[in-house]
Amino acid sequence: MENSYTDITKLTSIPDIRMLLIKVALKRSSYHALEFSKVTLPSNKLYCDGLTIGADVSKLFHQLVCWDPISEFVHPCYLHSLAFPLHIKLLLLPEFVFPLLGLVHVSNQIRQLRPIKKTERLIVSSCFGELELHPKGWLFSIKVEFHNGPELVWQSTSTNLFRVKHDYDVSPIAESTLPSFTHPLNTTWVLNSSLGRQYATVSGDFNPIHLTKWLAKLFGFKQHIIHGMLTKSYCISALQKITPSLFLNAFEVNTTFKQPVYLPNEVVLSVQPYASDSFHDERHFKVVGKQVNLQQQPLHIIGSIISI
Repeated sequence: MENSYTDITKLTSIPDIRMLLIKVALKRSSYHALEFSKVTLPSNKLYCDGLTIGADVSKLFHQLVCWDPISEFVHPCYLHSLAFPLHIKLLLLPEFVFPLLGLVHVSNQIRQLRPIKKTERLIVSSCFGELELHPKGWLFSIKVEFHNGPELVWQSTSTNLFRVKHDYDVSPIAESTLPSFTHPLNTTWVLNSSLGRQYATVSGDFNPIHLTKWLAKLFGFKQHIIHGMLTKSYCISALQKITPSLFLNAFEVNTTFKQPVYLPNEVVLSVQPYASDSFHDERHFKVVGKQVNLQQQPLHIIGSIISI
């Protein structure tokens, strides 16, 4: 079900992520006190204008995700991290009933309508999107848009899963599938143990499951895991090097996060060359674990990037 917005709030600046994270630790869920039929998403929309990215502010993010250091354009995923405090502010609304710790980011879509310069002044807005029942709980999305004046330049949809047992019949979610890869372009990444902490510093996402092995164990993981959006950022940086022309116009990049990537680790990015019968410029890609003892490689991310 899609939200309609009855409460639109203008913010004077992007909220301080550190203060929001303190509130995250203190917020309590009210989900179990509600009847199933009364679970809804808040109808709030937040926006902030006069936002300048700034080359110096984004420099550390671009260095971490291996973006071209001399490019005048911002990495597409940096705008996600810039809007992340708005995500948190929405999740902290009293009307948002799900617990914040333990939410699983299952997929992300970014549509960029043109390259965005680091010097542009932008308007950012964020709101909840769809809510639907899932065999393992509830799926909900958060939407973000960036405008330059009246011009829409970037938008995203982040879909999250709140895991909870229920007794309702739900049709299985259609699994995202990839075409068979023929002669893919493969790149091996060696991921060190500190990447979760590094990305938290440049993005503001200090979810404890990404920071240390011991914190991750408190939430049921055997080790800490890399942020899905950091892996996506690496994919986009690699794709930009392979096909820079694709990033000069409008494009959409979709990713589904499958099995978590534990840190430290070694993974492989596989990029499928263009299909000869494709009407649009399109590439499919996946991130898989390193094969050990002839066992099947774990699948971490599947995705596609397409001109629009």
